[in-house]
Amino acid sequence: MKCKQGALQLIDEIIDTLDVISDDIYTTSIDIFEGVTIGRHFRHIFDFFNCLAIQCEHDHIDYAQRERDAVIETNKEVSIQHFSNLKTSVEGLVESKVLSVYADFKSEDGSRPEVKTTVGRELMYAYDHAIHHLAIIKMGLQSVDPSIPIKKDLGVAASTTFHQYAIVHGH
Repeated sequence: MKCKQGALQLIDEIIDTLDVISDDIYTTSIDIFEGVTIGRHFRHIFDFFNCLAIQCEHDHIDYAQRERDAVIETNKEVSIQHFSNLKTSVEGLVESKVLSVYADFKSEDGSRPEVKTTVGRELMYAYDHAIHHLAIIKMGLQSVDPSIPIKKDLGVAASTTFHQYAIVHGH
């Protein structure tokens, strides 16, 4: 499987998860998130994939310059539409394309380090970042309404799933 395929499958999983969340729960401030909403976490996931899709055309990625569109975090249907549109953008990416990504911290001289990378590597980063946030989303959903039908493995990294399988099956 290519990084692009993994990202597309994950975006489908995100859309499926959004489909089972009510509008009210999507925008409810959640105590264990210190008042942050489920919608904000979905918007945050979207921002990283979208930043990559847009900025890779310019050969530089700066995740600090994400769009942060508040409508995505307050309107579930808009979020679903953005993730659906994102699939088209991800499908058009070329994994072998070389890029530079700016660090989110500054060096001693005040500049932000720039590192060579590829679109494929950045898709892996966005994927792993999304898995982390989906785990957080899952905890938030379970704290608000444990009856929401979410997948058991939502927010679980593939490596964890493989490891758990190996333990159970003695491999």
